[in-house]
Amino acid sequence: MTDLGNEKIAELEAVLYASGRPLGLATLCAHLRLQTEKEVSDLISRLSEIYEFEGSPLEVREVSNRRFVLQLKPNYTRQARRFSMKPLLTEGPLRTLSYVAYHQPVDQKSVAEGRGSQAYKHLKMLDQMGLIIREKMGRNTIIRTTPDFADYLGLSQERTIMRRQLRSMFRKLEVKEIEKK
Repeated sequence: MTDLGNEKIAELEAVLYASGRPLGLATLCAHLRLQTEKEVSDLISRLSEIYEFEGSPLEVREVSNRRFVLQLKPNYTRQARRFSMKPLLTEGPLRTLSYVAYHQPVDQKSVAEGRGSQAYKHLKMLDQMGLIIREKMGRNTIIRTTPDFADYLGLSQERTIMRRQLRSMFRKLEVKEIEKK
């Protein structure tokens, strides 16, 4: 493999690592200054082969819509979880995000009524992180989660399945809260 090929693989790895979320082929193509999405696909395949050959705990995984993410292989997540840095979201924004995910599409005003006035600050942060979309519809602002949200939590992007998954997660959290008391 050429030095240029190795350099592009290293750049791909750096971009995927730093993003911490799935990226599409077009985005990767632009950031890596490549001509075609096929070139990016080839680099992704080579990086995946390197991880596999070396027995790395990391993998490049394709999620929906031809987007790719660098992540730990599932059998390593439990061990690594206790060493990971602070969570991406604190409790307040996470609860606001959960509210949106469960009730979506939901009016911004309803989110504020359900979560309190701090919800506006949470929604701004969640929007900047790419986890929600805010759409103006007349005087109202409608909020929905993005595909990145589902990928981040490992949920289905199909709304009814996502709601069932969220309901199950909420029940488990409630049981844990009750057990603490």
